Amino acid sequence: MKKLILKYLQKTAKGIIEKHKPFIIWITWTVWKTTTTHFVFEFLQSIYWEEVYMSPYDYNWEYWLPLTILQSKSPNKNIFWWINVFLKGFFLRFTSKYPKYLVLEYWIDHKWEMDTIIDVASPDIWIILNIHKNHVEQFPDFQDYVEEKIKLARKSKKIIYNIDDENIRSRISEITDRSIMSYWIKNQDIDIIAKNIKSDVNKLSFDFCYKNNCHMLEFGLIWEFQAYNILPVFALWITLWVEIENIIDIIKNVNPQKWRWTLIQGMNKSIIIDWSYNWWITSISAWVDYMSSLNNDYNKILFLWDMRELWEESKKIHMELAEKIMLSNVDKVILVWEEMKKYIYEKMVKHFWEQNVYWFASSRQAWLKIRSDIQKSERQSVIFVKWSQNTIFLEEWIKEFIYDIRDISKLCRQSVHWMKIKENFFNNVL
Repeated sequence: MKKLILKYLQKTAKGIIEKHKPFIIWITWTVWKTTTTHFVFEFLQSIYWEEVYMSPYDYNWEYWLPLTILQSKSPNKNIFWWINVFLKGFFLRFTSKYPKYLVLEYWIDHKWEMDTIIDVASPDIWIILNIHKNHVEQFPDFQDYVEEKIKLARKSKKIIYNIDDENIRSRISEITDRSIMSYWIKNQDIDIIAKNIKSDVNKLSFDFCYKNNCHMLEFGLIWEFQAYNILPVFALWITLWVEIENIIDIIKNVNPQKWRWTLIQGMNKSIIIDWSYNWWITSISAWVDYMSSLNNDYNKILFLWDMRELWEESKKIHMELAEKIMLSNVDKVILVWEEMKKYIYEKMVKHFWEQNVYWFASSRQAWLKIRSDIQKSERQSVIFVKWSQNTIFLEEWIKEFIYDIRDISKLCRQSVHWMKIKENFFNNVL
């Protein structure tokens, strides 16, 4: 049945693309793709308004991408919602109204998956940032994974890519028959570059340079890596022949996507870095590096829950995280739930001592420790919060040390529906 539904979704989505011929911008890489997808959509929408569509659900795999084209939410097991999706797909093939621009994100987890989705919709512009060995268990040979990603290049009319990623650079250099624009911050012989990148817990600034013309930019964002997410957007606008002054005017007002990179003011002038989205080891490792890079004027706290959906890889990946944290100079580590206790806690205690590492079975207990530490600290505290999705709900305990209660709206899963689920979880599970 699942295969039949997938076939229907793919065929219907392909029919919609053939009928309406939207301009497709496709973002794919191993990590940080959703952040740039969000930036690309925000910037496109600022010019083309309602003519641009991106899934509000961050859909990015073989079932969900056709649902994005159908502008629908996954019905899961609800037969009546599936009927609605089928009907909507039928009508979209005949209606005259459809977005002129589609911003699509794509993620693969097995071979030949890219062939299927390319058959549904080939991109007008393909943006690719990096290809890391991150959650590629279905690709025993990493080069197979690289090859699967690069298939998009052969079907894209224009390519925007990270020239400093060796896996990409070596493969893109083989393509000579289409428009290509490169970017990044290390390689000097490229189209677009960011120089003099500076970042603290309040802002990000860098010089954006294109054709030897540089512009100093400043954003209400943190972490140098955000420059990597912004540069492809500049490349996109240049490719679309938008005036550079317009790009700068639009891009300076960029805001972080909700639940990613979100800064929230906490009590006692503390800063909460809320990353409520899913737990990839490459992402969290980079964030540990970021926290470690902050100067010692800050009281640096990691508030972490288990990494989920790792199965037999769980021990290995959690141990990698433990090694990464031990090489950092964070002040305190607050751990919650079973895998953190099983694989990380004892190693942390031996390295940081018991007074700097705490494990709790419940986030209800954990937040009390963080609140106390923030109140007692003479230094400004920076708390990085990270957890996997569902049955975690760490956002409820961020509320306990937020300074302005209105910032609760910045947290994930605050709808009536989710609050009922969370209330049941905390009352019956913890």
